[in-house]
Amino acid sequence: MIDKIYMAKRVEYSRDEVQGLTADGSVASTLLCFMIQSLAGKYKDLVAIYPTAKLTASKLHDCYQKVVTLMKAVGFNVVAVSVDNATTNRKFFIDFLCDGTPRTSVVDSITGQPVFLIFDPVHNLKKRV
Repeated sequence: MIDKIYMAKRVEYSRDEVQGLTADGSVASTLLCFMIQSLAGKYKDLVAIYPTAKLTASKLHDCYQKVVTLMKAVGFNVVAVSVDNATTNRKFFIDFLCDGTPRTSVVDSITGQPVFLIFDPVHNLKKRV
């Protein structure tokens, strides 16, 4: 599951570290979060947080690639990716994962298994209300 969390746009110095900056030194306004959940059990975990100032489909794809590589390295299989219906997420799915043609799944280049692409219906309903 991939989601953005809006945060206060500020920089703080805490415990000898500067908090609130992106990798390129901009002040972050959102956190791009990657979460995993078991299909057959109760396991859930937050696996990556990327501070961002302006999220693009390209940046989302870069972060996605890092997270998928990490998940495979520790023994997890990615079988589905869930996002809300935001423009950046749609562009990420279509342009970067589906090579320009919308599909419900893509083939994992390492395992050869399908990875299903899901738009989270709860987010879609919340945006309409």
